[in-house]
Amino acid sequence: MGNSGSAQKRKERNRESDDSVDDRSGRNKRVANGSDLRNGRKEIVKCRATNPFIIFFLRLRSKKPREPVTVIARAAGKLWTRMSSEQRKKYIDLANAEKRRREEQKRKRKLRRRRRR
Repeated sequence: MGNSGSAQKRKERNRESDDSVDDRSGRNKRVANGSDLRNGRKEIVKCRATNPFIIFFLRLRSKKPREPVTVIARAAGKLWTRMSSEQRKKYIDLANAEKRRREEQKRKRKLRRRRRR
């Protein structure tokens, strides 16, 4: 019974938080759409390129979706260290293709922004 009042207050605070994920003081507000609010301006959070091991790990994980991630991560690490450079090349090529795709998207976004101005 004593917790019901605090739960109600928490729900009210969440409604008032204007769609922010984290509104603790001393931190930047993160908006649910993945951008930061700084000085009233939205800035897109940069996403890092996927490396070859991550691509290998995600493919391995997709084959066994019910297996715990930690078990798959350990197995992926052991398999990756045993792989030859020819076997790894497939994943390196995929990572490079992903990097080129992201750079192309970034270039297109910049062109769209320039056209709007």
